Parts: sequence; C-alpha cells; structure tokens
Amino acid sequence: MQRKNILFVSSWYPSRVYPFNGDFVQRHALAASLLNEISVLHAIKDENLNQNYEIEIKEGKIKEGKIKEVIVYYKNSRFRPWNYIRRLIALKKGFKHISNFDLVHLNVSHPAGIFVLYLKIIKGKKYVITEHWTGFRKDLFQKVNFLERILIKLILKNASKLLPVSTDLGKSMLNASGNKPVEVIPNVVFTEFFKPLEKNNPIKKFLHLSSLKYDHKNIRGMLNVAKKLADEGLEFEFHLGGTGSREDMHQFIQKNNLEKHIFTFGELSHDKVPDKMNDYDTFVLFSNYENQPCVQAESFASGLSFIGTDVGGIKEFLPESFGFLIEKGNEQQLYEAMKKTIQGKKFASKEEMSAYADSVFSPQVIAKRFDKVYKEILNG
Repeated sequence: MQRKNILFVSSWYPSRVYPFNGDFVQRHALAASLLNEISVLHAIKDENLNQNYEIEIKEGKIKEGKIKEVIVYYKNSRFRPWNYIRRLIALKKGFKHISNFDLVHLNVSHPAGIFVLYLKIIKGKKYVITEHWTGFRKDLFQKVNFLERILIKLILKNASKLLPVSTDLGKSMLNASGNKPVEVIPNVVFTEFFKPLEKNNPIKKFLHLSSLKYDHKNIRGMLNVAKKLADEGLEFEFHLGGTGSREDMHQFIQKNNLEKHIFTFGELSHDKVPDKMNDYDTFVLFSNYENQPCVQAESFASGLSFIGTDVGGIKEFLPESFGFLIEKGNEQQLYEAMKKTIQGKKFASKEEMSAYADSVFSPQVIAKRFDKVYKEILNG
C-alpha cells in the first residue's frame, strides 16, 4: 500500500510556549502516521523571543509515532493585525522545510486556515478540516468579529470535507459552511497504554482532570455536590486536578472542612494519565460546554464509569450502561448520579468499556478512517 504525504497544518499544537495546547491534534497526527507520511506545520507567538522568527524542527520517532514537526515561533506585537501578518509569514517560513505533499489536513480552522486557503489558491492543494473549536456554537459564533467570521466561513466552504470530532460540532459547522460533506472522526486514544484494572478501593473514588476553568468545567458545581454528599455522611473521595489554578478549590476545602473528601493535584503530562486513572472508579465531567472530550474515551479505556453533562458530543459516545448523562449545570442530578455510584450502582464491565474504546478511539481505527478520507479526496 503506497503511503501518501499529508501535511497537517494546525492552529493549536504542543510547543515550548504551550506544552499541552492541542495535544489531541498531535495524537491525531501520530495515529495518521501509522498509514501515511505526516508532516506538521504550526506557528505560535512567543513573548520571550528576542528575534522576529525562530524555527524548530523535530523529525523521526516522536512519542507513539514517526512524524516531522515544524514549529515556527514569532515575536509578539501589541497590534493584533500585525500578529496576523507575522503568523502568516511564520507559516510561510516553516513551509520551506516541508517536502512534497499530496493533501493538507487542517486542524482547527482559524487562524491557520488562512494559510491553508493560500496553499489551495497558489498550489492547488485540496484540504480537509478536523475541528475541535467550541466557538462554532451559534451563541458563541455570533460574538466572533465580523472579519474573522467571513474568513472562517471562506475556509470551511473551500474544504473538500469536514471532519468534526462530534456530530454536534458538525451541525454547528454546517451553519457556517453551508452544504459540505461531513464525517465524524473522534479524538484518538492510545488505548494500549490504558488498562482496565480491577480496583480494590475501600470507598468510591471519583476523578476530574481538566484545565480547571471554572466557567467551562463548572468546578464550583462539582465542589458544591461533593460538600452535599459529605454533609450526608457518605464515604467517598473526589480528586480534582489539571493545568489550572487550584487556589479557589483549596479555599473551599478548608472553609468547609472537606479535607477527608476532596483532594487536588497539579498538572499531568499525558504519559502520566493512564497510571492516574488506574486509581479511580468513576470520572466526573460537569462541563457547561464540550466537543468530544478525550478524557471520556480515556476513562472507558481504563474501565472507569463516567458521569457527564449532555453537552457537545458527550452523549454520542456514552453507552447507557457506562455511566450517567445529566443536564448541564444540574447539581441535583450530579448529586444523585454520584450517590448512586457510591451506593454500588452496577455498570458495564471494565472489559466491555475497554473493548468499546479500542473499537472507536484506538490509533489503528482512527488511522484507517483518516486514510479512507485521504484516498477519497485524492482519487475524487
């Protein structure tokens, strides 16, 4: 089977500035590299850069795959339009280090899509778009400035196919793009690193891992529910952590004497997540909005039951026997779901959850789905 040369151009991608930003895009690239040659191009502003531009190239074995990464750092400007220009120049400089490619795979339409549109016009290269941005929700998209909305619509309309990570996101994208071919391809999980181990926890242990953004992940709502459960005398532990500040959580725990029930932890590199999940029984995601959260798939790969809100694509990938689907912001429903779990609610077996994750999110499955799309576009 002939391997195709695919250029990933991404608005979000891990870098020295933001090590975890768009790590799910990197995992998509690594999965795609199982069947094709993948080069990645990304530009990011660096507040500490002394020169105007700096190019960083990594090639060969990177984490779980073999890809080439070209990351261009550019000096920040307080004048936002000038940053647009600098970003385009940065991408053009990085592009000089990309060899021949057959197709462009754009990840997160804006702002990198402006350069991809340029490649289509100048070099005649078709492109597909994988999208993760929550900003396509109608209420949020209307708040994007007029010029950016026009550019985003233009980028979408010129794509050969849209590959949102959830059906919900795909519907939102179609509102901006008009009639375009759409295929949902979810985030990838390197399932071989996640093991559905038997837990011997004397009490139920809940886990939440995220950016800890209060308005997005509804951290306060989870804390309120944990307090209510503790006040009733129920035995459990709730561990919350991630990349954001934990100061407000610490104050809440101290104020309400919840040191025996609520625990926090800091930033975790992705390779530490499988071991972390091995210690818990159930993952809780009480978000106000999502697309297709990686932690949901990782939970199933680890054999954890899942409590999540009915936002974005969560319900699309939540079999009924795997956990609870609850209303956004409904603390009473979260309380009831956690209480039932504490009291011994039975879910599907860990092996069934793990097998589901393998069949839907594994790199082998995602690689084949991407490859099928690439062939379809190039042969069409």
